[in-house]
Amino acid sequence: MADIFISYASEDRERARVLSETLGARGWAVWWDREIPLGQSFDEVIEKALASAKCVIVLWSAVSVASEWVRNEASEGKRRGILVPVFIESVDAPLAFRLLNGADLRDWSGDESDAEFARLIERVSELLAQTSNDSLAAPSGRVRQPPIYKETGAKRSVTSLIILVSAVAVVGAGVAGYLLRGGQPEPQPEVPTTVPEKKDPGIATTDVEKRIRDLVGTFGSAIPATSLARGFHVPDLGLRIAFLSAEQSASTLGAMPAGAVVMEIESGRPMAKAGLHVGDVVLSIGGKKIASEDELRQAIFKIGPGKTQYSYRRGGDIKTVAVDCPNCKVE
Repeated sequence: MADIFISYASEDRERARVLSETLGARGWAVWWDREIPLGQSFDEVIEKALASAKCVIVLWSAVSVASEWVRNEASEGKRRGILVPVFIESVDAPLAFRLLNGADLRDWSGDESDAEFARLIERVSELLAQTSNDSLAAPSGRVRQPPIYKETGAKRSVTSLIILVSAVAVVGAGVAGYLLRGGQPEPQPEVPTTVPEKKDPGIATTDVEKRIRDLVGTFGSAIPATSLARGFHVPDLGLRIAFLSAEQSASTLGAMPAGAVVMEIESGRPMAKAGLHVGDVVLSIGGKKIASEDELRQAIFKIGPGKTQYSYRRGGDIKTVAVDCPNCKVE
C-alpha cells in the first residue's frame, strides 16, 4: 500500500520520477509508475492504488489540466480531503480546483532546501500523520469525516487560507464590540490556543486583534463547513482578508460582519501605511464593488503596481484611500 499517489500526464513522467524519488528517499511509499503488469486492468490497478493512498499529489501542467484521467484522480483526492496540488508549469488549475493553491515547483529540480518543496513536505507530513491518527482514534463502525483541507504553498503572490468564522464561542462580545461599535472591547478570558502571538512592531496590538489572528491560525479542527470562509494572504500588500457571507456572519450572531473583512495587517506594508485596520470591511477595490468571494479574488488578482483606490467601512463610517503597492503585479 502506497502512502502517496502522484497524478500526472504521461508527458510529465520525468518530473514525476524526480519528485517520487525525492519523496521516497524520506521513507514514504510512493505510487507513480503507470507501467501496468501484464494481465491486469489499467483502471483497476490505478483505482486500487488511489483508494489506498493517504495523500494525492497532482502535477498541474499544460498537458495535465486537459487530461481526463488526471482530473478524475484529482477529484477523488479532493473528495477525500487529501489532495495536494503542485504546479510544474505556469498554468491555471481546472476550475473545480482553483480554490486549492499549490506548491510552485516550476523551476524545481530536486533541491530539498527549496522553500516551496519544504512547504509541500510539510503538508504531506501532516496528511500522513493525520491519516494514521484517524485510523487509531476512530471507533469501530464509525465513519470518519475527511479532514478539512489546509492549504499550503502559494500560487504567485496570493496564498489562500481557510478562516474560522464561528467566532462567537471564542471571542464573544469582545469582537462584536470592536467590530460593530468601533470601541475597545470589554475584557474577555484568554483564548486557549497553540498558535503563537504574532508581533507587529509599529501597530497597536489590541486583545481583539490577537484573538482574530488566533482564529486565522486555527485550521485543523472538525468544524461545520458553514463556519468556514475562504481567505487570501497578499504579501505584497501586507494583508490577510476573507469574504464572509451573510450566513457565515449570522452564525457568529454578528460578532464578525459580512463582506470582505480585514483579518490581519502587517506592519510596514502598504495596507498598514494607508491606515487600514483589522476589522475593516473592504467595499471596493479599484472601483470594483466586492460583493462575493469570487469578486474579491478577481479584484486581488487584478491589482497592479502603483496606486489602487479602496473604499471600506469602519463602524458606521465609509472611507476611501489610495494604497500604493509598487511590487504588486496583475495576475
